[in-house]
Amino acid sequence: MTNSLLMALENVHSGVGQGSLLDQIDKRYRKHQRLTLFEMLEKVDENKVKKFPVILYKNIAQNGKKQPALLRFFLPNWKYHDEIFWQSLGDYIILAVHRVKDLEFDRLRARLKIEYFEKIKGRIKYPNDIKEIIQKISYLVDTEALPTDFTRFRRMAERRGSLGEMSKEQAAIIGTAFKFIEFK
Repeated sequence: MTNSLLMALENVHSGVGQGSLLDQIDKRYRKHQRLTLFEMLEKVDENKVKKFPVILYKNIAQNGKKQPALLRFFLPNWKYHDEIFWQSLGDYIILAVHRVKDLEFDRLRARLKIEYFEKIKGRIKYPNDIKEIIQKISYLVDTEALPTDFTRFRRMAERRGSLGEMSKEQAAIIGTAFKFIEFK
């Protein structure tokens, strides 16, 4: 763990990045976490994972850089699982898929919706690859091989409808509206 943190600090010092220093460190540290997660996923026994079905029932391909790809999954074994398990599953999917725009789940119907932008180089993930990743992650979360205290998904959910998610145009309109409102 300290090695990956030191590597992240060294990479921040020698590279260019967006965001504050802590954001840049977080991004590089998450890259190391992603690699560790993929190492764990590669070690999962295929026979054990078959007991955790994940059904891909809708796939809409990405439209250039305008519209993200859309995937919908059904996880029958996860029907009525507590929200904490679904949130941690979402966290690990965001970590593994990496370019997730939005992720929603319906725990009562055991359905998962993912909007993401595909990578064009490196570890390219096709819909069936993502299905296998979700299947292995759900197995690892269910067997407690992965902790359920991750927070990235919860932060995404908290930002919904907040200022951090607004477009520049929406923020400008609200800013203009505040100029005309009299505060007492």
